[in-house]
Amino acid sequence: MDWHQLNSIMPVIYSLIVCIYNIKYSQSISANMKVLHVHNIAHIPGLMVRELRKRGIEADFVEDVRTLDMSNYDIVHAHYALNKATIRAFLKARKLKIPFILHCHGSDLRLVSASGRKDLPAFHAAISRYIRKRSSKIFLSTPDLIEYEPDGEYVPNPVDLEKFRPLPNIEKSDNALICGRFLKGSKVYEHIKPDREYDCVTTVNEIEWPDNVKRLPYVDYDELPAFFNRYEEMIGTLCDLISMARMEAMACGVRTFTDFETDFLKYYNDENPDLAEDPREFVIRHHHPDICMKRIVEVYNELMK
Repeated sequence: MDWHQLNSIMPVIYSLIVCIYNIKYSQSISANMKVLHVHNIAHIPGLMVRELRKRGIEADFVEDVRTLDMSNYDIVHAHYALNKATIRAFLKARKLKIPFILHCHGSDLRLVSASGRKDLPAFHAAISRYIRKRSSKIFLSTPDLIEYEPDGEYVPNPVDLEKFRPLPNIEKSDNALICGRFLKGSKVYEHIKPDREYDCVTTVNEIEWPDNVKRLPYVDYDELPAFFNRYEEMIGTLCDLISMARMEAMACGVRTFTDFETDFLKYYNDENPDLAEDPREFVIRHHHPDICMKRIVEVYNELMK
């Protein structure tokens, strides 16, 4: 190889060296950081901590930091701005000068009614805004939140695909499932077929259900995989963009419907979850934990540099 040939490939060699160095440097940072997650909203932070540990990152979860020595943590990642535990973690992190990440999950940025999304009341909006303005990074759990916090970054919520999976030995019900929050004025009535029987699990008692809808008691989180596997179809919360209950049901193979807002199809490669032929594969493509955790670890590394 003559000098001119060697000279021509030097930029490529240099780029490879830089790339290898950055990967090794990034892995080194990740391996030496310690991260604290606060407030287990929708069981998402607990899953994130387990996923971080799989990647060799020391991570812990607490619901309340009042008695915790936070001084040995490098990053505090707290969830839902209007929760007292998150507010305490924010104040403590600022005092200790620890980078604070705020993960917004919906009603800490906007409210949802049967008629659509609307702004928070002034007092709650002020608290949320105060914490956001002083956070090192803001993550958003659903893409509709970008409108309310343009400086935030949307990362898809991870779904526990090991916990929520098809269980072939569970007998299927002939009924369809209605599961979610249904507020007064909800359009859910429009999607209830009069010749079909439904089982309904909801924590909201604002509407009257027709006779072909049977209310069921609250289902514990650990019982949800088996419960979802009893059904083939589900109507989920119509006023939320895409809820965790819906994605967990889809991961179990349940076809779901929420009258998904087509303005947000761009975040799903133009795939509509209402029309997903294979619900579990849809979740794997768009809400696999690897998708979320890859970006979160990248941000952790950036904050540690």
